[in-house]
Amino acid sequence: MPTTFAGTKQFVGIANETSQGTPVAMTSTVLVSEVKPKDNPTFLEDKSWRGSMATDAFAKIPGVSHGELDLGGPAYGDGLGFFLRNILGDLSVTGTSTGSGSTTLTAAAAAGATSITTQATIPASTAVQIGIGATVEVFTTGTPTGSGPYTIPLSTPTGGLRFAHASAEAVQPVTGPYTQAHSLLNSGSGQPISHTITHFLGPTATSGARQYPGACLSELGLKWNAESELLTWSGKATTWPSVALGAMPVAAPSTVLPVASWRMKLGIGGPASGATLINTVTDGELTIKRELTPYYTVSGVQTPYIIQRGGLSVDGKLTFVAADESPLLYMLNNTQPQLQIVLDNGLTGTNKIVFQVDCQIAAFTDMDPDGSKSAVEYGGSFTAILNTVNAGGSGGYSPIKVSITNNAPAGTY
Repeated sequence: MPTTFAGTKQFVGIANETSQGTPVAMTSTVLVSEVKPKDNPTFLEDKSWRGSMATDAFAKIPGVSHGELDLGGPAYGDGLGFFLRNILGDLSVTGTSTGSGSTTLTAAAAAGATSITTQATIPASTAVQIGIGATVEVFTTGTPTGSGPYTIPLSTPTGGLRFAHASAEAVQPVTGPYTQAHSLLNSGSGQPISHTITHFLGPTATSGARQYPGACLSELGLKWNAESELLTWSGKATTWPSVALGAMPVAAPSTVLPVASWRMKLGIGGPASGATLINTVTDGELTIKRELTPYYTVSGVQTPYIIQRGGLSVDGKLTFVAADESPLLYMLNNTQPQLQIVLDNGLTGTNKIVFQVDCQIAAFTDMDPDGSKSAVEYGGSFTAILNTVNAGGSGGYSPIKVSITNNAPAGTY
């Protein structure tokens, strides 16, 4: 038999990086229906005259290099969080209270601390929620020490606390489901986490896979259509050049299912419930865009010194069945209402999946009537405006907050 490789056997994996551009083995399989990787080496041409009737280069010398990735597919409640954290950066996590074992911090805890001190002891391997509000976070504990106050190691995720916490803040044992809230990161250098993307395709020797380290998203889009589509997503990333993986990766797909768009609820001027629930939107899309620049330095390597994240913007489109002129008036009156999107899979407990998008200020910038169909429609665009309500624990402003409820344990993203 000739050697061939079946495209249907391909899969994609992802892992959080601790150093941008240093590849790490995949820790999760991300389910996608499209992936287009591309290496982009540059070549420097020698065109010095040599007394010959030629206009082409006499040599092509390797220059710097980077990679690109386009990927996407149905939106999965336990997979999209990797990419939201990659493009937005700020992450807070809440869990579901177990109803017992609650205690408080006996001393302030600084960002980066790998342990906390509490009034009551907490058994090892307990998932605990520390704090409330935008700076809430969840850790799995290590073995406690002391006789009161007690020192509680924070084992997972590694790296310690993301946020500072004051003395007497609540520490509560929790379980799934968990909710991860993603906002624009404004603290420190403002640079979100990067990821290594592993693509098993087949032809690569030994492993069948190539890795694309240092992946940074420049765009993440969501699309929905109540009549005919699941909630879907797409992303564009810039990466370090690909490298061949040494050992064959193993796909471990989740059993979580995507969610049909018809289950979505949308609110304008308030939450997606009550008087501000809008029942006339048929389809739409939302796009988060991030400025990216790979910087190269005279360091003896072809790879970037850093892929620098710059500013972030959010815009979207909605199609309305016209019940009145409200969509047009959003634009004409420049009301800039709150926009909330909630998509719930309808299950309970650890099987529950919820996608929630909050844009506290949505400025509708165009809205066109369409009388060519059976029912009159309005179709238009909006831009999410920076505000403090959607900001996370890193403070500042954010145009959007995206929250996902799932059963992913602490440290997954």
